[in-house]
Amino acid sequence: MDQQQWQDFLGNQGASWQNGSALFPGGDSADGGQLQLTDLSPMGAIYVAGPDSQKFLQGQLTCDLVNLPDEQLTLGSHCNPKGRMISAFYALKIEQSEFILLMPRDLIATALAALKKYAVFFKTELSDVSEQYRWLALCGRDACGAASQLLSLSSSEDSDLLPHQLRIFDHNGQRALAAGLSTHNVVLQVPAEQAADLWQQLASNGATPASYPQWLLQLVEAGTPLVYRSTSEEFIPQMVNLHLLGGVSFKKGCYTGQEVVARMQYLGAAKRRMYRAQIDSGDVPEPGTEIFSGEGKSSVGNIVLASPQSGETVLLAVLTKSKVADGESLQLKDGRVLEVLELPYDADSDPLA
Repeated sequence: MDQQQWQDFLGNQGASWQNGSALFPGGDSADGGQLQLTDLSPMGAIYVAGPDSQKFLQGQLTCDLVNLPDEQLTLGSHCNPKGRMISAFYALKIEQSEFILLMPRDLIATALAALKKYAVFFKTELSDVSEQYRWLALCGRDACGAASQLLSLSSSEDSDLLPHQLRIFDHNGQRALAAGLSTHNVVLQVPAEQAADLWQQLASNGATPASYPQWLLQLVEAGTPLVYRSTSEEFIPQMVNLHLLGGVSFKKGCYTGQEVVARMQYLGAAKRRMYRAQIDSGDVPEPGTEIFSGEGKSSVGNIVLASPQSGETVLLAVLTKSKVADGESLQLKDGRVLEVLELPYDADSDPLA
């Protein structure tokens, strides 16, 4: 089932399409108790396989894959030599020879080309599998438990899927994968030809189709960044709080860009970091959109991720810390003013402490 066939299938389930995202009637309402089923067509994946896969990735990525157990996941990023993130992703470790990097689909070509430059001396193969597999999401108050029951991932509640765990399961004789991004957010990878069957199975067992922006809202509320093609090489990992989310190891040793990332941490030199905020409703700002201080004379940051919510737009943005601390008015070019909100974690904590 190619992308057009998939869009036609979801269209028959009530979806409309906007910029490659599936939108469902009533699928923008936030009900934390309701299990929501979302199509993640805007997301894609790089598959890394071969006996040297872990060794290769360990020398390139900010996250520590050697000490990550099999069938676990972590946030991570791949930087250029100046410490700027070319890509950021969820790194899913199936075993030492097999990994999946989940990231926005529009970044795949850039991320793949950057990684392949360093892969030639290793026994590993990297490929874009975004067309071969579909990604779905189950979101809700106990998405991990619900996924475990609906997909028969466990034999009892004591063995339910947990956040940061992977579970491989069989769907119609083919391998599929469930990954707990958080208690409230589980993503599923399924072969493209089986996606429609799995969607119908989940929808007929209580999962309500939801629009893609609702999944992005989960990330915004969790303070979890995504990097897109438009923001590739824009941010150092600390700017998007990746070091606070387990996506940067300061003990693993060398990787591309490590000197810059480590120096910024040990010297406390980061002048910008990521904040959660909201603005009035209107056009949802694209990643990379500039944010200005006062009368719009100077740029003080950029949008990381944004999603509509209940008549407003909530977002993650990298902002100059001193401007936020001073209480300056921060706004988009169209005049909408940011109201800074709390993050669900202590953004000023020191992961080295």
